Amino acid sequence: MIINNRWKKIERSKNIYLPTIQNFDLINKDTKVCLMGSCFADEMGWVLKENQINIGEVDCNYEMKHVMYPWGTFFTPMNLFNIIDIIFEDKIKKLIDEQSFIKVPKNLIGNHYESSSQFNNDKEFNLWCLFIKARLQTNEFEIATKQIYDKLNNLKNSIINANVIIITLGLIETWIDRNKKFAWHSFHGDAFKKKSIDDLAFFHQLKFEEVKNYINKITSLILGLGNKKIIFTISPIPLNFTFTNNDIVLANKYSKSVLRSAVEEFIDNKKIFYFPSFEIVQDCVGWPNSFKEDKRHVKIEVFKEYIAPTFIKAFTNFYK
Repeated sequence: MIINNRWKKIERSKNIYLPTIQNFDLINKDTKVCLMGSCFADEMGWVLKENQINIGEVDCNYEMKHVMYPWGTFFTPMNLFNIIDIIFEDKIKKLIDEQSFIKVPKNLIGNHYESSSQFNNDKEFNLWCLFIKARLQTNEFEIATKQIYDKLNNLKNSIINANVIIITLGLIETWIDRNKKFAWHSFHGDAFKKKSIDDLAFFHQLKFEEVKNYINKITSLILGLGNKKIIFTISPIPLNFTFTNNDIVLANKYSKSVLRSAVEEFIDNKKIFYFPSFEIVQDCVGWPNSFKEDKRHVKIEVFKEYIAPTFIKAFTNFYK
């Protein structure tokens, strides 16, 4: 394939321009693929599953057209590394105890609990784990712990059995548990006051070198398991809110830029690859045309018409 190096070709394009990418036949009908990372991985998983790519056992949301991985989502590189590290170093007991959960209302949906303190009701609450997305429908600590163990072991086995790992990086704004020093899966607390629930965590914006360090640790651990390939992508879904002193637009662009720049340091097109879903959404289809009414989540049509065909062409041999 000839890689386009001239903007003139884009200027002359009458339709949506899609980036030229080298073709790598990484995925065939027998390839096992494991996806992990931000919620964009849920939507990527849907289009891959639709194209008969084996992404393992997942639940499906047919209304929203995305899959749901048993291990949930990981938004920051620090959170993703923390989880991968504990499951392969047999340190789950170090992470999961009663201080790993908060009490939330039973009917809570979404990723975070917007409150300055835990839900104070002796019966009408569920336990949510601070470090892994798991909408646990129980207030029994033993049951919650077992479910977290099952999810983490599921992730471990999926990584071990996979031939290709697709990692979607989401953001750099991280909340770190004051006691355990692990990154929370998501913020819980008062976003306007920029204070975590019960002041259990502190805010940290990952720097470029820190992101590189976590990516290096993640890739080293995965590639050390055997003959595996890793495909990175950056989620185009903007931040829901920022804990910096910048406007949300500035904070979001900086966050994505740091992730994108750090990933580039590792792309060798031999074991580690990059798929430009971020660029397709932001620069090719464009904002806000790529997004649903909330101007955050990507339209299904963008996946079906642009992202999926580009991915299939670049990384599979299904239709060649």
